[in-house]
Amino acid sequence: MSVDENRVVPADEYDIAARLAGEFFIRGVEIIARAHDGDLLKGIIFTAIAVANREGAPPASGQAGFRPVSVMSVASSIGVPYETTRRYVNLLVSDGLCERKGRSGVVVTEAGLMKPSMIAAYQETYTSFNRLVAALRRWNYPGVRS
Repeated sequence: MSVDENRVVPADEYDIAARLAGEFFIRGVEIIARAHDGDLLKGIIFTAIAVANREGAPPASGQAGFRPVSVMSVASSIGVPYETTRRYVNLLVSDGLCERKGRSGVVVTEAGLMKPSMIAAYQETYTSFNRLVAALRRWNYPGVRS
């Protein structure tokens, strides 16, 4: 890989992006699984619900800004069969991590977001994201300011 003093050579940008994004992704998978007692699919479904609940909501709007999401939307967004997603949503509801909002769908609960393993996951994700940004800066990757 060739790098001049100030800029990544364009042919190397894809390689750098793929490698660093891959490392970030794998760390994220580990973090999500750990936060959900080793059950990666449970963690992915919980995360998909949390992300969908916040779509269009301003930062720090709290649960008042949460928008319920249907099980079908969650299943479609992550490419998991509806029935599998439904079973996991039922598990998340019975564990108190999510709640049903009638026919509107499901939302994550405050208790689910604030459990100790989730707080640890947020902290690890923050650290992992900052590692990614620092690595992009080291490579003088375009679009990342120092």
